[in-house]
Amino acid sequence: MNAEEADRPVSIPLDAAIRTARLLESIVISLDRIGSQAADGEADADTLDQFVTEWLVGPRLSRARSVLWGAITEVIGEERTEAIAASTPCFPDPVPEEVHTLREELETWNATQPGDA
Repeated sequence: MNAEEADRPVSIPLDAAIRTARLLESIVISLDRIGSQAADGEADADTLDQFVTEWLVGPRLSRARSVLWGAITEVIGEERTEAIAASTPCFPDPVPEEVHTLREELETWNATQPGDA
């Protein structure tokens, strides 16, 4: 995708945007809480499995993904959307470079926080 195309807007209905944002909010906050509990020894892999299973995380994320890919497809077409999706790294692929970069940024940020050694 070239720089000109990258600036093209993608539209989804407000209710779909709110549903998707609420879903992401719910999952991100829940995962953060589970991670904090795990760091304190109050949660483990079973806790994560319970959340993913009981809250239907996979199917709910799949719906959100469909909303976004559908809107993207309207702008760039099905073939290009499928190519982007197919090129997206997924576990157990090697960890993508953007994850390594984010990890470094988070480590730098954490090191600058007061009270951290």
